[in-house]
Amino acid sequence: MYSYIIIDDETLIRRGTEKKLAALSDQIYCAGTAADGKSGIALIKEKHPDIIILDMQMPVMDGTQLLPYLSGNYPEIPLIVISGYRDFDYVSHAIKAQAVDYILKPFSREDIQKAVKNAIGKLEDAHSYKELLSSEEQAEHNYYQYDIKMLQNLIMGYHTGDISISSKRLSFINDTHDLFLLTLHFSVPVDKADMDIFIEENGFGDLGLYLAHQSEADLGFIVLFIPENSPLSLRKLALQAAEDLEIWMSGHNTVVTLGISNIHHNLSELHNAFLETSSALNSQLLSERGFRCYFYSGQIRQTFIAWDKQDEFLFRIEAGMNDETARLTDELFHYYTTVDGCTLADVKYHCFQLGSQCRLIMNNYLSMSSDSENSASMQNVVSRIFSLEELETYYRQFFLNIADMLRPQSVYAIDDTIEKIRIYIDRNYQKNLTQEFISCLFYLNRSYLSHLFKEKTGQKFVDYLNSIRISKAKELLRSSDRKMYQISKAVGYDNVKYFFRIFKKFEGVTPEQYRNSSK
Repeated sequence: MYSYIIIDDETLIRRGTEKKLAALSDQIYCAGTAADGKSGIALIKEKHPDIIILDMQMPVMDGTQLLPYLSGNYPEIPLIVISGYRDFDYVSHAIKAQAVDYILKPFSREDIQKAVKNAIGKLEDAHSYKELLSSEEQAEHNYYQYDIKMLQNLIMGYHTGDISISSKRLSFINDTHDLFLLTLHFSVPVDKADMDIFIEENGFGDLGLYLAHQSEADLGFIVLFIPENSPLSLRKLALQAAEDLEIWMSGHNTVVTLGISNIHHNLSELHNAFLETSSALNSQLLSERGFRCYFYSGQIRQTFIAWDKQDEFLFRIEAGMNDETARLTDELFHYYTTVDGCTLADVKYHCFQLGSQCRLIMNNYLSMSSDSENSASMQNVVSRIFSLEELETYYRQFFLNIADMLRPQSVYAIDDTIEKIRIYIDRNYQKNLTQEFISCLFYLNRSYLSHLFKEKTGQKFVDYLNSIRISKAKELLRSSDRKMYQISKAVGYDNVKYFFRIFKKFEGVTPEQYRNSSK
């Protein structure tokens, strides 16, 4: 019978995990629990468990510190990692530690039981493996499997140690051949076994290698080796492989999109090759459908995206309006498809800019000390998405999560509509604010807005807006050496002459005269 321990700072999670695994009591038992990584290490030394179940977020020593220690000191113990966040950094730590499973809280009885059964299977395989007589063939097999794991990590940039090929098979090819990478995005996941058959049946043999992505079922990679100084061009070889793949995929109920790298000289360059294929895949036009292959060109062509509902979108998020945020996200992704020449890279860039503005809004309410880390994690997740539909799903949830967090503490969580409008003007005076836009934003008739605003504030809407802008302009005139057109733009006036006229109306002097007198 096998034993396991649980390392998690939440008492309910530890008890719940034990209860969910009670059905496997004929195969496994709990040898103990710990509330943090440091206590967990002491428990491991005492109990010598066969399996370790651990959380990522814990006090004293969390999973990001504990996993490297376990993989370095107890590489034979299967690790099951649990976490409340689908975070790239946590996933990458789990992959580097060669965890057998990574599951998200809240997890079901079936999830944890499946993970434990998988771990037991690994243990039994390992025991059977040790019973085999060592042989040169078996050693080569082991080296080859190790190399495959290393290459999978290397492609995604997870591998941090020395890059050395252990198996004779790959070592010989690596020393005598160049290579290029094909990154495959499947509309429907494809089994690795099927792709291995494709490599074999299409005559690639040892010169073709399929690597499955370790966590994304819709991504895969083909490494094709070619003799050094081959007379055949990369484009010709790649197009032939792409044509063979298109025919093969037609019988597997999936559409594949390919990104093709430049030629590289050895396997240590696989991550750079992946970045090239990612750039190629991101160059796909949204208007294109069906089987497509893209070559890396090194050129970045950007289409300017000007969405006229961006200000409304940011307001709905800040106000915590979920339904409106979801509706506008749908409109945004439909809008992308109407922009001529819009590529997946353009969408990613525009969404990233929107995300950055959302984080700036969040900084006004929440402590975001690790904002740069969150941003990097988000970029890493998005970098592995190569379809508009998946991108929409990801960002839809991202924007809704922010709206959820801001709703209870938003400055707009008050009943007085005019006060909401004043707050919005005070925070967004530099934008192109009109009565039409504000009335739409707050679901008011334009005429009624004008009447209600004057009644509540004693000022016309336009006079209140101008008073805020002129007040901000005075601050800039006193505290900076900016030129007049820069100050005019900064406070919301595109026309400098109009700015001068409004300023003199309010202050009785021109902006230059005001600056000179304030000095």
